[in-house]
Amino acid sequence: MHTIRLIYASDARDDLRYRDFIMIMDTAAETNRDRAITGMLCYGGGQFLQALEGERLVVNALYHQIAKDPRHANCQLLSVEEISTRDFAEWSMKIVDWNDAVTAARQTMLLRHSGSRQFDPAHMSGQQAAGFLRDLAAMERLLTE
Repeated sequence: MHTIRLIYASDARDDLRYRDFIMIMDTAAETNRDRAITGMLCYGGGQFLQALEGERLVVNALYHQIAKDPRHANCQLLSVEEISTRDFAEWSMKIVDWNDAVTAARQTMLLRHSGSRQFDPAHMSGQQAAGFLRDLAAMERLLTE
């Protein structure tokens, strides 16, 4: 079995609201748990940045399903890599709304990883996106300790 981490960016449909994210999280958490997929989704400024971890064929199938989802547009792969350790193992799907949580520490972290103060994952490299999501996950873990 090959375990991979796939990271993609996409544009959100203009009319998505918080209730839509709750529905996405609830559905994804249950479905992902059944498929042994872990990951994190960050939303901000009308854009998604998501990491999915799991068995290669299962993650690939999910990504193709996501790419066809009408809630997304301009879906682009940033990174796909084989992994031995999951970065988001405790979450079948963790959603972070960047707009609700822009602190000085997060702004500094975004600048360090992307070179920009604007959350714009489509302009991140795969390496920048992976580092950003890892650091964001670490900040989220501190909030729940």
